[in-house]
Amino acid sequence: MDRRDILTQLSDRSAYPADTVRYCLDHADRTTSVFVPLLRKSAENNPIETVEEDALFLGLHVMGELRIRSAFSPLLELSLKHPETLVRIFGEAGIGATLPRVLMCLCQDQSDKLWQVVQSQHLDFLIRDAFLRAWTFEVFEGRVSQAVAVQKLSHMLNDETAPIPSDPIWNGWLTAIADLGFKDLESVANQAVSTGQILADPGDLPDIEIRDFEAAMLETQASEDRSALQVQRGYVPFGDAPGDWGKAFVNAPN
Repeated sequence: MDRRDILTQLSDRSAYPADTVRYCLDHADRTTSVFVPLLRKSAENNPIETVEEDALFLGLHVMGELRIRSAFSPLLELSLKHPETLVRIFGEAGIGATLPRVLMCLCQDQSDKLWQVVQSQHLDFLIRDAFLRAWTFEVFEGRVSQAVAVQKLSHMLNDETAPIPSDPIWNGWLTAIADLGFKDLESVANQAVSTGQILADPGDLPDIEIRDFEAAMLETQASEDRSALQVQRGYVPFGDAPGDWGKAFVNAPN
């Protein structure tokens, strides 16, 4: 298939381009040659055509399902240096829904770089949360030890450059602790909420969040099947669950 045809079809939001997606999935080398250079150009802030940028949304999902890990470094650089471009490519809905799962496809043994984004407070919390979920996936997969994971999550709270109390990333922090079932951090998290160290909010949000946190923690600890829990909580690489492509297309930016 011609490069221009691939880009035109994947950039069109009027109908899901099933044949072109299937072609790209069946031709990994072609997909790599089309989309990795475009991603690198975007990461380097070099101009690309509108049709190229629009096609990157589905192109990144294809590279994710194909585990084209050469896409990880430019995606990381794009996220850190040009987050506004990342938001244009994915849209806010896509950043919340599928960016974490695309990262899960690409981030094997890249936990330190994932954590670098989590700590980058100049970034919107949705981007940091996507990388936090991918980092949590690495813990689930055993590529980050539980001891190291507990240390990093604890240090995030006590570091002198910790996010401000009202930063929404703390919701993701609580979620990671509960999903991983880190009992040693449960009382630490409860105290952080109760003292206003995190989730500082004048309304009922802290009470709601801590109830949800405790319920999720109990469910995690009661689970006898860690793999099933991982799937239930959404730590599944993109393309490994039924309906992924339809959901991705629905979340594509206009």
